[in-house]
Amino acid sequence: MHKTILLAAFALAAALVAPIATSAEGLRLVITEEWPPYSYSAGNDIEGYSTEVARAIMRRLGIGLPIAILPGLRAKTALDEGGGVLFFTMFRTPEREVAYKWIGPIDEAYFYFYKRKGSSLAVSTLEEARRAASIACRNYGLVFSYLTAAGFKNLDTSPNAEGIYRKVVEGRCDLAIGETPLGVRYILRRLGLPPDSLEPVKLRILEANLYIVGSKDLDDSEVARWSSALEAMRASGELRSIYDAHMR
Repeated sequence: MHKTILLAAFALAAALVAPIATSAEGLRLVITEEWPPYSYSAGNDIEGYSTEVARAIMRRLGIGLPIAILPGLRAKTALDEGGGVLFFTMFRTPEREVAYKWIGPIDEAYFYFYKRKGSSLAVSTLEEARRAASIACRNYGLVFSYLTAAGFKNLDTSPNAEGIYRKVVEGRCDLAIGETPLGVRYILRRLGLPPDSLEPVKLRILEANLYIVGSKDLDDSEVARWSSALEAMRASGELRSIYDAHMR
């Protein structure tokens, strides 16, 4: 299983970027998932805020590894199975702390439930959210795990982020959750909808910083190099410049 996933990732990466010489201690694979606006496919390229940050770090370190984009569950499996893997982007939580090696933060994020503009649905507590007829969310990840652990039985799950919010705009679900405010704005633009098509309710759940993470077996010296390069970007203003460009 491990070899199959790694070979598939390398094949995808090779199709996106011609590999060149690398300079890294034990690093064999840099992967991400479809999670706009942080990382996403754009034709034959991979774009997004986190993608630009990772590439900027790699340029500073002289690392020429291509980046592979994989379905979220496959990417997490490759990361968990190890073999010198870096993955972006992940929320840092107490439950995940010892499972990975952390580089960052590169951003902070939080989540709201969103309803359709003009909806009279009032949600200010988790109990009120549990009483909603249906909540669209992804079928994996931090938000899904949080909601299922909190006893939500009204989840309408899907792997597609755009589809989640489309369900609420079209009246097929009462609420949607799963993306940061920046992500929701990006999705509405992709759908060709006004930015006020959805409204956040007065209930924020989950607040966590976003990181680049290494597999548990990744050499500590490589993690330290990435961390130092990121802090140099922060000090020089380069990190902020990349962030501001994606806020526009």
